[in-house]
Amino acid sequence: MTTLSLILLLSSFAVFQTVDDQCSHFNSIELLKSRPTHLLVFLHHVILQFDCAPVLCYLHADLFKSYSTRDTKKYFGEFCSTFLDKGAVKLFVMLELGFCVSFIDRTRPELIGEDQQRRYAQEMQNMQCLEVLRQLDDFRSEKRLMMMGMTPNEQELSQVENHYPTDRVPREMKEKAVAEMLYEKLSDANIFSLYYCGCIHAIVEFLLCCFLMCLLIISSGDAPYMQPEGPLTGSVSSPLPQQEEVEPRLLELEQEPPSWRELASSEVLNKLSKKEIKRQEVINELFATEHAHVRMLSVLQTVFYRPLEREAIMSSDDLNAIFPGLDEIIDVHYAFYENLKKVRQEDGFVVKAISTPLLNRFLGSEGDWFQKLTARFCSHQSWALDQIKSRQKKDPRFNAFILDAESKPQCRRLQLKDIIPTEMQRLTKYPLLLENIAKSTEDNTEKQNVQQAADCCRKILNHVNDEVKHMENLLTLRDYQRRLDTSGLKPSNELFLEYKNFDLTTRRMLYEGPLIWRVTKEKAIDVQGVLLGDMLVLLQKQDDKMLLKCQSKSIIAAEVGKQMLSPIIKLDSAFLREVATDRKAFYVIFTWDSGAQIYELVAQSVSHKNCRKYPQQMSVSTSFLKMKFYFI
Repeated sequence: MTTLSLILLLSSFAVFQTVDDQCSHFNSIELLKSRPTHLLVFLHHVILQFDCAPVLCYLHADLFKSYSTRDTKKYFGEFCSTFLDKGAVKLFVMLELGFCVSFIDRTRPELIGEDQQRRYAQEMQNMQCLEVLRQLDDFRSEKRLMMMGMTPNEQELSQVENHYPTDRVPREMKEKAVAEMLYEKLSDANIFSLYYCGCIHAIVEFLLCCFLMCLLIISSGDAPYMQPEGPLTGSVSSPLPQQEEVEPRLLELEQEPPSWRELASSEVLNKLSKKEIKRQEVINELFATEHAHVRMLSVLQTVFYRPLEREAIMSSDDLNAIFPGLDEIIDVHYAFYENLKKVRQEDGFVVKAISTPLLNRFLGSEGDWFQKLTARFCSHQSWALDQIKSRQKKDPRFNAFILDAESKPQCRRLQLKDIIPTEMQRLTKYPLLLENIAKSTEDNTEKQNVQQAADCCRKILNHVNDEVKHMENLLTLRDYQRRLDTSGLKPSNELFLEYKNFDLTTRRMLYEGPLIWRVTKEKAIDVQGVLLGDMLVLLQKQDDKMLLKCQSKSIIAAEVGKQMLSPIIKLDSAFLREVATDRKAFYVIFTWDSGAQIYELVAQSVSHKNCRKYPQQMSVSTSFLKMKFYFI
């Protein structure tokens, strides 16, 4: 035998040995579920060669083993619609399962009990086993007949099999990344028919979730790796041990993303200027911190919000009040994170232009929607924290749940009161990050676009700050209204009739703060000054009450109900004068057709007397704008 013949023989043996090694992953559908890239390659083969309904039905039915009660009821109708109603699985199968006539007639399968739904799904899965085995056998036979490189998607399989694992990029992370790219590639090529597109997406997302969960269990040392078993290899079992429901996003985000320097090629890195390296560092910081923020929001959702709802510890209305629009906020941030990730990957992790995803997120209608969502969530923050603190004191079950949830490793030693403010904290960082990117950007068009995005972020932040302040003021007014006592107005029949049903919450509070009301030289009263849009209200604190109380400059006048000073001053008939002998004091002169009344009020300090940092937003005369500066 010649040397050339020997080389060809050995090469041929090596090729077929590699093929056989890869084929071992295709021995059962349960093995494929632990290798997402291989599973997608198999699905591609089945879709091109066979009726794909059996394998998709098998995999979709498998999802019910991990679904919660709510999700089982939610998705069972979709399962029936995909595989039964549309004829993907024949009618005799339904008859064998014992479906009632009304169900065969396609009427509200979600009304069937949860146990029955799970049993039907399991039976449907078992009935597909023989066909799935036949398709696997055909795939293995066809693959062995092909030389390496001729199998569709062989390149993706090679990327996984030939990857050299490192601490930063282990094999599991590489396989997940390749599987995601392969799924996008097949989707873009319209390999998946519209008929099953949603089903395939749900299956792929779930299997990637399972794959990551196994990775986390292995890396943490919580459990040894075990060969999964199922209907096609042995006893029926769930692909994962029973555990709490985990959001796929959270599993994905548990691993910190590698730095751009680790992923970019050394050849490209060596060509970058110092300014460009600084720009890339800030872009990487934007991406990494967005990753961390989406993860923290997902913790808020999966560790606190959903279990509280699922276990009926809090009503849906209460949860929506404490976490308003949380799901939508997560969707927005996750979409932004995914767009940043896509730009990084497309540019080989040295980002050429970042302005497009920034403007898409913060400009125009998308920016307005983001502003609306964040303003609603952040404005409820203070109230939410108060509600949680109060409920923990009153409700032992709620308190026990919170303490247990906060102890979970996902929280990383943070308490719920530390997690809720993260959205507001994130908003404050966007303008700074984007401005730093703009400073290091050479291209003028790109620089202007990034700066425009930064300006949009600043505008959103200012709006949210205003909404937060408005909500805090409203909560203060509600507290004052709850404690309001108008009986002190009775000495003046006119005032009592006008203000006995006075409602502070119908007005917008601009400022508030402690004042001293000098009724006479001998009589000074501590009051809480509340400056509303059209009036100044002087409230007296007495125990837990806030009193609206008339004052008189003489005992005789008080007895006859004359010359009473009202604790409510209408601003459209008032003006301000400073007190020459006391820098902290000022006069409010209230006039009407038949006379005038003078109020002498004293602030706690003069530090803000000449301040002009606040906008002129009060609906009163310009001279009266100064009053707000005494309440700081």
